[in-house]
Amino acid sequence: MADTKRINTILEKMGYEPEEGKLIVVSYAPENLSDKIRKLLNNNFYALSFCKESIVLLPFSTLSVDVKKEVALELPFSAISSVEVSEKGLNYRIDIRLDDEVISLSTQQAELSVFRMSGYYSVEDWTFINNWHKENLKETLKALEKLGK
Repeated sequence: MADTKRINTILEKMGYEPEEGKLIVVSYAPENLSDKIRKLLNNNFYALSFCKESIVLLPFSTLSVDVKKEVALELPFSAISSVEVSEKGLNYRIDIRLDDEVISLSTQQAELSVFRMSGYYSVEDWTFINNWHKENLKETLKALEKLGK
């Protein structure tokens, strides 16, 4: 189980300083309708964590409900020129603009996350009631929007 304490411990062992309450589940945003349909059947999810100087994505294992002990992507705050968050159906789209590219992520809205993959990956304990994605989403999206301003 990938509770916040475990994810923060993994990040700290890798030399990062995670910020409390700024951790959500994301995936890469689909490029078009065909990609969206494909991702309904086979999609990779990541724990996006705000750390002291960067955003870090840890991949979730497809075989367990846990994060892998590896960094899929690190985005230093200094490299981010802007972030745009927009509502897309039942998700939010996060476009992170760097100097020469845009990284587009998708995150599931909090209200239905208990029924979706974000809720599956973000259970805090075995009661399946505590969902860190749901609890952290609003503040994490606000923090993302402030980057690059």
